[in-house]
Amino acid sequence: MQQNKKTPNRYHRNLLTFLVTITVAWTSLNLVIPDSTKSALENRPLAQMPNITLTGVLNGKDQKAFEDAMSDQFVGRNLLFRINYTWRKLIGQKQIDDVYLGKDALLQKPANPNDAIIQQTLSLISQLEASTGVSTSVLVAPSAANIQSYKLPAHVDDHGENATLDSIYSQLAHPADPRAVFKEKQNDYLYYKTDHHWTSQGAMIGAEHLLNSMSITFNPEWFTPLPVVEGFEGTLASKTASYGLSDQIDVYKDNQNTEYTVTWNDGHQSTTIYDRDALNRKDKYEVFLSQNQGLVHISTLANSQENLLLLKDSYANSLIPFLVPYFKNIYIVDPRYYYDNLNYVLSSGQITKIAMVFSYNNFVSTISLRDILKSTLEPEQAQKAQEEQPQA
Repeated sequence: MQQNKKTPNRYHRNLLTFLVTITVAWTSLNLVIPDSTKSALENRPLAQMPNITLTGVLNGKDQKAFEDAMSDQFVGRNLLFRINYTWRKLIGQKQIDDVYLGKDALLQKPANPNDAIIQQTLSLISQLEASTGVSTSVLVAPSAANIQSYKLPAHVDDHGENATLDSIYSQLAHPADPRAVFKEKQNDYLYYKTDHHWTSQGAMIGAEHLLNSMSITFNPEWFTPLPVVEGFEGTLASKTASYGLSDQIDVYKDNQNTEYTVTWNDGHQSTTIYDRDALNRKDKYEVFLSQNQGLVHISTLANSQENLLLLKDSYANSLIPFLVPYFKNIYIVDPRYYYDNLNYVLSSGQITKIAMVFSYNNFVSTISLRDILKSTLEPEQAQKAQEEQPQA
């Protein structure tokens, strides 16, 4: 009987010893292994261990920084993320954060539209067109969740995206709505499975509609697809730590061999809009127009006298190669990274066409396009108001 009483105690001691050993070993590994600066899986910088100071301890900043660093730097972090993703899939969870866990694809959740932002933006687009006298084409790229809804988990709400897009396009003078063709080709490779962008095939359809809205005939025979990389895992894969899904990136060769020069935001020039180094980085979509930047100018030897001002987000990056043979100059402005108004480009670029290409989520919920249009139009509105004042 005495032996039976001691057995549980021995078991508990052994278990405690095992747990303490694992904890000490794990803590030692975290202290010995150098901190990583970036997570390739999540595609983001990681918090670093702070230099502890008395002031930082007293005001709590060092404690918060230490907790963030421990969370980001612990050994086995990536494995636990993978396990977490697998568990959520097994129990039938429909989404992680704003990403739907779909059928052989990850799909970004469509944003809830902000009606005030939408109406302000549409009003400013109309004012810009009236002020400049330049036709303004607008393409709002539909989401994969809308076009390829058959990939969504069961019983997921569509957020009324089509109704919102119908309203937007009905208020534009030069809409470039690709949804009908997208729906017709919905089983094609129009969107990446692991990234929130459309593929080059989807971008080509968008380019055709955009050019048609400018009364420019698009010739698909001018372009030939060339695969440049496989195994691409994009932004949605980074958010969810998914595995087993990957993508292929294609670029389309310009069979016209249009010569051009690119002047980048920092002033340096090149003879290609492609960033080949991006194929060796985590975000391989950056092969199109490199990393996000405020202003890029493409000067071409195309047989055209048209000069385009393109306002865009990253969705347009893979669309731009299809525009190059059709314009003498293309001025590309990303309102998220451009901190001036458009008057300089409008006055110096001899702009004959204006286009706007944005993802659905950015157009309906963010203010960058609205704000750059507002800052561009306000000086003219102020001058007009002054001219309309009665003379003394």
